Amino acid sequence: MHSTEPTLDNIEDYKGKGSTEKRLTVWIVILSGLLVGAIYGILIANSNVSDRLETQEAISIFK
Repeated sequence: MHSTEPTLDNIEDYKGKGSTEKRLTVWIVILSGLLVGAIYGILIANSNVSDRLETQEAISIFK
């Protein structure tokens, strides 16, 4: 029963022994998430749409 589960020494990511391909994949996922978030933030910040209608009313003084 004890031989079916891997120990920490058998896992290749334990103590930073992972392959460079896995590290590169993790960095690509992190950087692409940050890039998508930055683009989304820029688009939201620059898209100010106002639903208010601007009308110019004549200003008059009544006596």
